[in-house]
Amino acid sequence: MILYQYPQSAAVDRPIPKNKLYEQGSANSKLKQKFIDEVAKITWAYKLSAGSLNIQTDNLFQEVQIFRIVARTADIDLSILKYIDKLIPTPVIFEIVHNDRVKVIAAYKRASQADKSKIVLNKYYSSEWLASDQREPLPLILNLTDLYNHLIEQLLPSIINDAVTDKLTDTPKPPSQHIKPKAIEGDAPSTELSIVAKAELNPTATVSISTAMSIEDKLKHVQQVESLTKQVEQLQKKVKKEPQFNRKVELNMRLHKLKEQLNQLINKAY
Repeated sequence: MILYQYPQSAAVDRPIPKNKLYEQGSANSKLKQKFIDEVAKITWAYKLSAGSLNIQTDNLFQEVQIFRIVARTADIDLSILKYIDKLIPTPVIFEIVHNDRVKVIAAYKRASQADKSKIVLNKYYSSEWLASDQREPLPLILNLTDLYNHLIEQLLPSIINDAVTDKLTDTPKPPSQHIKPKAIEGDAPSTELSIVAKAELNPTATVSISTAMSIEDKLKHVQQVESLTKQVEQLQKKVKKEPQFNRKVELNMRLHKLKEQLNQLINKAY
């Protein structure tokens, strides 16, 4: 994951008072307390647009906002980000700052096709914690939609076959060989989700999602792999705990089918 240095031409640097957010969205007392406990400061840091970046825009996205949140704790509740996201009609990339480190969190957001006045939020993904002073210039991308898609793709988990060896063969690996969790679900600030790849076929290969896929197809593909991986893990636990031989054989057959489905799903990434 690359932490980007946004150009000064896109800088806004405007503080956002928390009480204004409470008023706009009618936040309940529980959510207000989370803001108080977990958020020290919110800043509208940058506005990415045709004018601020000198790039093209289309009907899909006219602006992308960069919000910087100085957090009181390392784990910020996802409900805070969702609340803010639902108040802002344009896409938002959150930079969470804590102890001189930065974590980037975002959910792909677009207008509803059925009702343009409503927004559709996908699943949140996050980077690992990054050094705040190690930033790189934005890549040369000439369209704002493509740039936004790139920023979201940067957060998607890599699909690495090392994880498959762990999950599908029950062979333990050193912690450094596990895929870092990037998916965020529910109200938890982070979730230990691993994505697995081509099972026993080639455990050292790296599988990348085809660049021909749209961003929404990529998100769908990643989430399908996550879901199937979770099913594999749950079934493996059942196999280990099952005392009856015949039942264990049956579960192993189901597990083998799930592994094949997972292989087929990963192969679609090419």
